[in-house]
This record gives sequence, structure tokens and C-alpha cells, in this order.
Amino acid sequence: MYNAFLALVISVIFAVPAHASDVAQLHLHLSSLETLQAQFEQEVRDESGNVLQLTRGELAVERPNKLRWESREPFHYQLISDGVTLWRYDADLEQLNSEPFSDELAEAPAMIIGASIEQLESQFDVRFNKQGALREFILTPKQPGMFSQMSLRFRQGKLIGMSMRDNLEQYTEVKFIKPRYNVPLADDTFIFSETNAPS
Repeated sequence: MYNAFLALVISVIFAVPAHASDVAQLHLHLSSLETLQAQFEQEVRDESGNVLQLTRGELAVERPNKLRWESREPFHYQLISDGVTLWRYDADLEQLNSEPFSDELAEAPAMIIGASIEQLESQFDVRFNKQGALREFILTPKQPGMFSQMSLRFRQGKLIGMSMRDNLEQYTEVKFIKPRYNVPLADDTFIFSETNAPS
């Protein structure tokens, strides 16, 4: 099973009003992001802490709703969206599925980075914790969904960690490696092409 938890990021935040709500704090952390490009490591653990899967690959994100998530180890898999179409490609099975991008897909963990403050307020209860330079946002869906809780952790305006607990009590941690923020990305980055598909 491929975990659709990905994507995401952030940018530089210089000042946040002390009276801002928790959801407004999160929106401000995300609002100056244009693009993110990074390698990633994703670790999935069961409720006892045993490692179930370790995945490595690359990702690219561009606001709004553009995503390229490409795992290379242990499986070759792509999840790509240009904001109009969503492609899922399993290289091991040589299977491609596509579907129109929808509001429901926009609520997925991978797309939270592109959400408006109105979407965040309507979809999640957001709790903000501050410990020194560390900022943590805990998102709990208001309606049952694909995860029961997500945490986004920032330091000095940079996203340093993300985690998610799903409805089966599995815990997923994603780390970005060598992230690059607000670097221009080619338009075809977010369009599936057989010539660029993993083999």
C-alpha cells in the first residue's frame, strides 16, 4: 500500500501578530511558499513502534495544488498533479490511473500546503505550540478522513518535520533532505509523461 502522505512545506515568516488565531498562524507560515523541491525519507511505524516501511524518493510542490511525489525505494511509484488532473503510476505493475483533480483531493494531506485560510478553518481544528525556536501545528480533521492527526513542525521559518497518525494507529514521519524553496520549476514537472516514468 502506498501512503499518499506527502508533500508539503513552507517558507519564511518574519512576524506573526500575537493575537492571531492558531489557524491564522499556520496560514502565515504557509502563505509565502511558492515552490519546494527536496529528497524525502518516509518511515511508517505500527502502533507498537515497529518499522513497517521506509521509503525514499523526491518531491516537488508548487502552490496551488501542484505536486510531484516520486518514490524510488523500495517501490517505484509516482503521484503527480497539475491542479487539473491527478496521475498515479505504479512502475512495478506498469499501471497508470488518472482522475480529475477535485475538492476532495484538495483535502488530502499532500495538498494542505496549497489550502486557503478558509479551507483550513472549515476542514481542521488547528492547535499551535511554541517552544523556543520550534513551531508545531497539530491538525485534527473536523470530519472523518484518511488521517486522525497531522503535525507540521517549523524552525526559523523552515519546515523541519511532518508526521501523521492514521485511523489504524499507524504513524508516518516524513523528513525533507536538501530542500530548496521558491526555486522556479518547469511546467512539465507536474504532468505525467511515460518518458519520465520510473522503470
